[in-house]
Amino acid sequence: MARKKEFSKPKGPSINLGPFSDVVTSLVIMFMLTIPFLVESGIYISRSLPARLNLPTPQQPQKSDIKVNIHMKADGTILLNEEPVDPAILPDLIPKLLARSIKKQALLSADEEVIYENVISMIDLLKEKGASDVLIMKRVKKQ
Repeated sequence: MARKKEFSKPKGPSINLGPFSDVVTSLVIMFMLTIPFLVESGIYISRSLPARLNLPTPQQPQKSDIKVNIHMKADGTILLNEEPVDPAILPDLIPKLLARSIKKQALLSADEEVIYENVISMIDLLKEKGASDVLIMKRVKKQ
């Protein structure tokens, strides 16, 4: 009579899953802690109500409370309220113009060729000098 082959467990060390579960748990906790930083970045971008509703924008000029309108050109010149201004005196002019405004909002636009870091530094300067909001606008090139 033939004997049946008996299968036995291989002799050797068993797999320890303890460190693996520790690493996975640490990763899950890390992701849970970083989600609020991603969601609450502090920069909020929203479209205007006529743009969201696809309504035509009114063509008549409306009185604006914005006293600081800065445009950064690709050649390095800065226009403050459509007038060229020396960047060195800009930190002195911004607080004086914002003092005349009720909402203390500033409007910033730049040519496409302007370096991103220069735009961010201008936003920081406006906030530092007292602007409550910095409105970023895209200008349409005139033909």
